[in-house]
Amino acid sequence: MKKILALTTAVLLTSGMLIAQKEQKVPEKDVKVNYVKDFQKQVKEPSDVQWWKIDEQSFKVTFLDAEKSRQGMVFSNKGTETHYYIEKQYYPAAVRDTVSHLFKGYSVTDVWVRKVRGKMTYQARIAKKSGFLWWKKEKDAKIINWEVDGKYIGE
Repeated sequence: MKKILALTTAVLLTSGMLIAQKEQKVPEKDVKVNYVKDFQKQVKEPSDVQWWKIDEQSFKVTFLDAEKSRQGMVFSNKGTETHYYIEKQYYPAAVRDTVSHLFKGYSVTDVWVRKVRGKMTYQARIAKKSGFLWWKKEKDAKIINWEVDGKYIGE
């Protein structure tokens, strides 16, 4: 019995570490100063600000704006992306239809409007979920894209 508990604990700790390595939550002081200044200049009165390290050069920030809408920004050497998250009840039909037809077994975890250099597209994060009862683990997560008119672009 002790061996089973030890093995289960080891598996849980290992899977938690693997998930954490994809994108790490970091304090603002660990983010490049120019990214923080750019964020503060662009967004007035944010709340629930959370910074995430994507890689050595890229950081993501998620926050609630003054109207309490969830938004995000990705800062990298290539520029800045703005993400306007969409609530589940307002997901575009093109997103729901594409996922149900082309990605069997996947479910949508987030949908947002992505704005880069004035061009807007829809993006969705999808993943398969497996596990037992309340303990569900995501696997095979993907980001898929659409034009604003609903035309599917790809992964």
